[in-house]
Amino acid sequence: MMQAVAHPANVSDMPPAFLSFADQAMYLAHVSLGQHAVIQVLWRYLRPLDIDALTRFRDNLAHGHLARLIRPARLPFGRHQWASAPPPSAALVAAETALASEAIQTWADAQVALPLDPVRGPAWTLTFQGFADGSTVVSLVVSHCVADGLTIAMAVSDAVRGERRPSIYPALCSVHSAATVLAAELQRIVRDVPATFRALGQLARTSYTSLDTSHTPAASPVGPAADDQTVVFPSAFIRVPMSVWDAGARSRGANRLTLLTAMTAAFAKALGRIRDEEVTLLIPVNQREGLSHAGGNSVALATLKVRVDEPRGGLHALQRRLRATLLRTRQEPNRLAALLPLVPFVPRRAFSAASHLALGALADLPVTCSNLGSLPKDVLQIDGNAADRICFRGIDRPVARRAIEARQGVATLFAGVIPGFVALSFVAYQPGVVTEPRHLRALVEHLLADYELAAEFFDA
Repeated sequence: MMQAVAHPANVSDMPPAFLSFADQAMYLAHVSLGQHAVIQVLWRYLRPLDIDALTRFRDNLAHGHLARLIRPARLPFGRHQWASAPPPSAALVAAETALASEAIQTWADAQVALPLDPVRGPAWTLTFQGFADGSTVVSLVVSHCVADGLTIAMAVSDAVRGERRPSIYPALCSVHSAATVLAAELQRIVRDVPATFRALGQLARTSYTSLDTSHTPAASPVGPAADDQTVVFPSAFIRVPMSVWDAGARSRGANRLTLLTAMTAAFAKALGRIRDEEVTLLIPVNQREGLSHAGGNSVALATLKVRVDEPRGGLHALQRRLRATLLRTRQEPNRLAALLPLVPFVPRRAFSAASHLALGALADLPVTCSNLGSLPKDVLQIDGNAADRICFRGIDRPVARRAIEARQGVATLFAGVIPGFVALSFVAYQPGVVTEPRHLRALVEHLLADYELAAEFFDA
């Protein structure tokens, strides 16, 4: 039942909606590095799709949290603004030829490579494909510049329920004059002056040696023939029955999140992402105060060091340290967050260097552990009935191999709880260890065996 809310008569007359500093930093990282982070959700139905219902879902998505683009600032030090995005005009069209079921991963990777533009649009795509085994896979790919995982989950849930949100952003092609836009940007710069000076004070108190990268390992050599080769990071998608996951956690004296953290540490060890007998985990912590959050990305990063031998056996000590780390991150803004008001003033070249640090070109070779928590059951029901499988991943669109090897690879473990299961998505590219999907699949199978967890792969 659609619960449509009419859009205002003239969205062009709306006041400007400025990006948060974090959202502007995300966009500038994309521009400066030429690497576009996206989030992909995949649904697999072991039956034909209801195309009419899927079309309604797509149309509802176009009137929700994803209905926005970025309007870059006109002033050199201005704040970028959100703009409402026009709904997609093309119809959903089924491919004429079914693909072999072994091609599910290849097809999913190809959807990541489809054109996306958070400024000109589209900022997201919805596609589907039939396979020879009778199944159908649906892909939603969203620019990370306009939404993070939780925002996308809210958008999908709203669209399934038929909820359409009124636009809160001016139209992309607004009738606002250049003078009006410049005046709004200038007013915002003035309003941000106190935050800017606080950030400058924080910067002055921060020793530059804390950002020293002199111990960053040298990049792996890349042959001339590989200079222009691009890659999509290998991925492996599984689901573990909730009863099996909970039993595994209890047997180690831990809860679900601690078991996920331990498995991420074991994943890092298997990839060789070790420094001084420790692995470094980056854990996104939700900073939203409620579901009404209108920004694209709202997380802080917690950092947790784990000894390479710690994930084996009991996890009591790890659970205590994890709780303390997450609590501290929620209560205390980290140093980088305090510096975010300086983002509009950072030159592109300097921002590129800083972005490389944030993306993981660090001496401790971090691995990200991203947990979406419990997802509403309606995220499975994009054609009116529950999909048989669902998975999700954060990933860069095709990246030059030399660039990712200069970053010493990348690794992330995503998790979310769906009815009856824990869904896990492993993403990794590690020179000399994992460079193809089959390498990662074998590594994940070994991890599952070590933790005595029975699981099912997305394409099984």
